Amino acid sequence: MKKALDILFSSKLTLILLLFFAICTGAATFIEDKFDTIAAQKLVYNARWFEMLMVLLVMNFIGNIKKYNLLSKQRIFGFLFHFAFILLILGAGVTRYFGYSGSMHIREGGSSNLVYTNETYLQIKTNTNSENSTEYYPLSLGGNIKNSFSFSIKPDNNNKVKISYQDFITNAREQINENVQGGTDILELRVLFGNQVMVTLFKEGEIKNVGKYDLAFNNNKNPDAIKIIKKDGKLLINSKYDIIQTTLEETEADAILKDSTKEFKIDHVYKTDGVMFAFSKLYRNATIKWIKGMDDKMGSNVLVVNVSANGKTQEIPVICNAQDINEFQDIEIEGMKFSIGWGQKEIKLPFSLTLDKFILDRYPGSMNPSSYKSDVTLSDPTKNTQEKHSIFMNNVLDYNGYRFFQSSYDTDEKGTILSVNHDFWGTWISYLGYLLICIASFFILISKNSRFSLLRKGIKKMRTDRKAGLLTIILIVCFSSFGFSQNKAISKEHAEKLSHLLVQTYDGRFEPLHTLAFDVMHKISRKDNFNVEFKGELNGMQAFWDMLIDQKFWKAQKIIYIREKAVKDALGIEGNASFDELFDKNFNYKLAKYAQEAFVKKPTEQNAFDKEIIKLDERANICRMVFDGTMLKLFPIDKSETYKWVDANDSVAFYPLTGSVKAINEDLQLPIFNYTNILRLYFQRIMEAQQTGDYTQANKIVDYIESIQRQSNAGPILPSKSAVSLEIFYNNAKIFENTRNIYGVLSLLLLSIAFFQNFSSKKNKWINWILNGLIGLLGITFFYHTFGLILRWYLSGHAPWSNGYEALLTVAWGGVAAGFYFMKYSKITLASTALLAFAMLMTAGHSSYDPQLTNLQPVLKSYWLIIHVAALTISYGFLGLAFMLGIINLFLYIFRKESNSLKIDTLISELTKINEMNMEIGLFLATIGTFLGGVWANESWGRYWGWDAKETWALVIVVVYAFVLHLRLVPKLKSAYVLNVGSVIGFSSVIMTFVGVNYYLSKGLHSYGTGDTPMFPIWAWLMIFAVIALIVWAGIKQIASKKE
Repeated sequence: MKKALDILFSSKLTLILLLFFAICTGAATFIEDKFDTIAAQKLVYNARWFEMLMVLLVMNFIGNIKKYNLLSKQRIFGFLFHFAFILLILGAGVTRYFGYSGSMHIREGGSSNLVYTNETYLQIKTNTNSENSTEYYPLSLGGNIKNSFSFSIKPDNNNKVKISYQDFITNAREQINENVQGGTDILELRVLFGNQVMVTLFKEGEIKNVGKYDLAFNNNKNPDAIKIIKKDGKLLINSKYDIIQTTLEETEADAILKDSTKEFKIDHVYKTDGVMFAFSKLYRNATIKWIKGMDDKMGSNVLVVNVSANGKTQEIPVICNAQDINEFQDIEIEGMKFSIGWGQKEIKLPFSLTLDKFILDRYPGSMNPSSYKSDVTLSDPTKNTQEKHSIFMNNVLDYNGYRFFQSSYDTDEKGTILSVNHDFWGTWISYLGYLLICIASFFILISKNSRFSLLRKGIKKMRTDRKAGLLTIILIVCFSSFGFSQNKAISKEHAEKLSHLLVQTYDGRFEPLHTLAFDVMHKISRKDNFNVEFKGELNGMQAFWDMLIDQKFWKAQKIIYIREKAVKDALGIEGNASFDELFDKNFNYKLAKYAQEAFVKKPTEQNAFDKEIIKLDERANICRMVFDGTMLKLFPIDKSETYKWVDANDSVAFYPLTGSVKAINEDLQLPIFNYTNILRLYFQRIMEAQQTGDYTQANKIVDYIESIQRQSNAGPILPSKSAVSLEIFYNNAKIFENTRNIYGVLSLLLLSIAFFQNFSSKKNKWINWILNGLIGLLGITFFYHTFGLILRWYLSGHAPWSNGYEALLTVAWGGVAAGFYFMKYSKITLASTALLAFAMLMTAGHSSYDPQLTNLQPVLKSYWLIIHVAALTISYGFLGLAFMLGIINLFLYIFRKESNSLKIDTLISELTKINEMNMEIGLFLATIGTFLGGVWANESWGRYWGWDAKETWALVIVVVYAFVLHLRLVPKLKSAYVLNVGSVIGFSSVIMTFVGVNYYLSKGLHSYGTGDTPMFPIWAWLMIFAVIALIVWAGIKQIASKKE
């Protein structure tokens, strides 16, 4: 027993469990990508062995409390940090076994107290002693894994019926075989459901619902049903309601009066009180077999079960419609009757919600939704309560332990779909764990008794004792790195003047026209400057304004960016698209169908193709808004309480202007002084200026428009002229491009000089001056980088880490900040972070990342998101520094000789301690960021952990670096070389999270990959092999040095 406990509580088992956990969760994301989400859940996330793995981790930690004296005053914060993970696992268990989540669908004006769970169940309905009961068996089925189950029930409390799995057919369709021995007659009807005609099959003796009424085929059990009767080889129809019978062409009509019986004719349509169906065919002595349908057809999923009793077996197909769990199959075997179904479990709440109104706001001039909300009335008869609420993104309705979140809506915009969560204890236990992680992380970093403090003291001592020799290391890094128009574009000088006018964006923000033009042209084409045939070199402002003036020319230019080949193929477009190419020869919008399908889906259901379609649709709509001028909201509505501005095509723009601005017309002499005519006159003067080169008159009208803007009632809240100039400065300054280049140069110079200084036998004041000067320049660059982030925050109105581009900017900033934090210990660390920042900003400048200033989606407008992403992205900076320090130390192992061994070993030891401290900070930030993401998700849509690929790999980062930092607890692995190798290899988890999930895993909320997976670049393989070779070479040198 003691030996078993020693193994259970050993540090070796800790490392094995952590590594196994990381490998399994990472592998599950590839299983999901290769097969489906159900496969990943059944094989890993929801598997019993995975739960046992987490239980073992908990037991291992509990056993180590005494071993490492974690309850002592000196180590109490370390205990709290680790104890928080026990709470997270406990909270997850409470959520899995006691909580549930689902959805509620409500039509406008209607009420509902029904929640349909996200989990699916096999459901058995029985009637015993005149009492109806339903048993639920949790059952998730996947089309790409081995499904199996078997259990017994007692429908009559006496005899057993065995129900077992036979098959699961995805995307199935019915195949009917006639004249089969033992077959039955089957009636095929076409039934109108809403706006869709559905083919429905009725076996003889079946009763099915066709809308308002039931329809029975040779079954008299329901007296109110519309009856189809077999008699003397003919089919007859009988009903308690009047029915109109017509031919398909409606050339003949007849009335079937209630309670009368007439012939049921093939290819005839029958209508009664909102119900319509047509008789298609009668199959005689037929059987139905479900087979897999065509891949491009969306059929039902069918579960085939074997039902056995007293030696007899029936094969029963159950239609797996997760949206309608009431499609039960009635079964009778050996005198026992029951029903079986599969799908979502229906839960009745003790209160109801009434949808008073569903409100969908769209972007101006577009069908694209910008936000949507549900105004509901909550009614609870048990408490005699009736309350009004609004539910929208980040605005949750909490009541009686239930939380309601806005999820999606019906295509006709008359109904809402709410996500529902009932998990009070699981949520708050997890939240307590998150809180302890944050508190413990902070105190570990500042505590005098922590491992972090011990490392800091060790570095100080080493710097006091260190003496140097001579070593020269030179690092050389190489970076490789159709229409016709006779109209000229406006001059750069006039474009500059024009750019200072203000416009109002769709969300009410006032910004310089320069920003609008910069954002629009970059959004459309991902370019800032254009070299256009017949137009010459144009900046973004010139190109934007020329699109208004010379529309026919620009509609034919291929300037609309399309990233994904799958989308190009679907639209039949090569390369970028022109506006004209997005319409077919009949002027139908090619994206209409794809965009509608994408927008109706829940955010969690949108795949990468949907997301790219949404982006392309946005670019196309932006182009259209530029061409029709609706984006140019230049003109203030007089005395508008909401400070609304309009474009020249708005009806308000045709109203005559009054007040003090009328004095402007004394110069312009317009017959009707309104906004529309002012802009028309301006364009006339522009066209004259394009011919003569004299922009005097055009400039004067621009001045008048600016005067009108400043004199409006919005004047006090408009950006000042200096603020406008600052924004234009930001657009033109290209702050992050410049800082990238400076970081690159300084990193090479700093690395070279820092190494020279470390190994120089004598202190050289010139080297110190140069080094301090370079550090000063790096500090200035860092402050310029910081200024750019702050300015971007101000201009965009949200924290600068809301997309891939901004995240890279913040990672680079966090890396340099980490370098300055550790600068007092080593200048090499600072030089490394400069190189890291250069690499991050170079990546951000890649065409795959969008640098434009944009508003956030409603779900992203959350302070939890700001903290979550900030912590994660900055942690990537620290972990990137750990990678760089690990690489440097491995090179030092290679350059180590007997003559310089003391100096090299001292430097390696110093940098390794810095590396460990750095990884601790990175791990704390990554942990806080990952789990605060859970808080954000839970506050947005009611699910704090869903094993999405991105959040899974964020957790892998935490586990991997926890593994690396715990390597020292195993004596044979307690070495500087092992820690540095761990810091290098561990960074692969960061790269996978940041790049692999986004572009190589096609499923998940954060994935951008569509169609074929992009080819893994050759240079990346070379880098991987180079790192492996470096690790092996350094290891060989390290082993050799121990033998000396």
